Amino acid sequence: MHSGHGGNIQEVCSRYGLEPGRLIDFSANINPLGYPLGLSKVLKEGLPSILQYPDINCTELRRAITRKIRHKEEEILVGNGSTEFIYLIPRVFRPERGLVFEPTYSDYSRAMRLAGASVEKLVSTENTYFRPDLESATGKFMNEQSQMVFLCNPNNPTGSLVEKEEILALAKGLPQCWMVVDEAFMDFVDEPQKYTVLPEAVNLKNLIVLRSMTKFFGCPGLRLGYMVAHPGVISQLERHKEPWTVNALALIAGEAALGDEDFIFRSREYVTSEKLFFCSELSQLEGISPIPPTVNFITSKITQEGLTSAGLKETLIRKGLLIRDCSNFIGLSNKYFRLAVRRREENLLLLQALGGVLKEKVSGNPPKSPFIKGGLREIKANWSKKT
Repeated sequence: MHSGHGGNIQEVCSRYGLEPGRLIDFSANINPLGYPLGLSKVLKEGLPSILQYPDINCTELRRAITRKIRHKEEEILVGNGSTEFIYLIPRVFRPERGLVFEPTYSDYSRAMRLAGASVEKLVSTENTYFRPDLESATGKFMNEQSQMVFLCNPNNPTGSLVEKEEILALAKGLPQCWMVVDEAFMDFVDEPQKYTVLPEAVNLKNLIVLRSMTKFFGCPGLRLGYMVAHPGVISQLERHKEPWTVNALALIAGEAALGDEDFIFRSREYVTSEKLFFCSELSQLEGISPIPPTVNFITSKITQEGLTSAGLKETLIRKGLLIRDCSNFIGLSNKYFRLAVRRREENLLLLQALGGVLKEKVSGNPPKSPFIKGGLREIKANWSKKT
């Protein structure tokens, strides 16, 4: 049984005796605009497709992805969410040793351990906004065989970003090491071309890029993602991949979503604006310090004694709001929590409730923020330009 992820609405509602519709979920980082409106129509029309097995090769969706990212079909593999690939890749390539940059998504380490690898963790600190030190990995993995590095870029839960030149330098510097870059949240990033290594994945045989489709297109229940890599790598992984992991309705939804340019534009515009507003408002609350956001979620540190992330989560649940307690991430303490950027009216409800909890807990002069001093000036400047 899996635990420790965000979005566990059913479990929380069952435990607290709540109805799912009464709980606003800030724990799962999904597009605040939801899914494209056109999905309802195409899914209803496509319902008869469940009478047959889905296309085992995901042909039409693969072609739609090639048109969107300008790659060839043989360079793309479609799966049941990018998580399917997180487990498939170590299972196929069997690294003896793995490396992850913490704090990050826990399934990277779990997948490599299940495949028999020992896993080393390089832990970043709040002094650098939890930005991973890729140079340190080169020294650790040089002159060794059968290795694998997982990098989440932008990182979950901290939102830290690594520029593409650094990632490519690491991949080229460790040609004997598989470099798996999870870009699940890249669609939410401003100026993604500075950070994504998607165009280079097909030229470096040790570089694999993962993309999620369900976070940006607001349909995590459908489970859909894809991988981009050298054709030889794709062919090898495809031979070991289970058949029919992507259902017929997910294939239909994915193709329709990729073609909705208006939804894509509106989503990026909204998240860019709302994340600045949300962070700016959070930074005004005494007792917490938000990390300046790069994507559709904001991780914050509680700076007052007497309040933990677990305690804050418990209190807010009783107010109908679910946040992500980040204390189970390696490198984060019981003072960290994460908030998804949602619609303005929901964000205001969260800010009001959070402010009320903090007023009850905070006394005296709050400690200085470890994050927002320099970052907030930039956030406010950007927000002023937007408004």
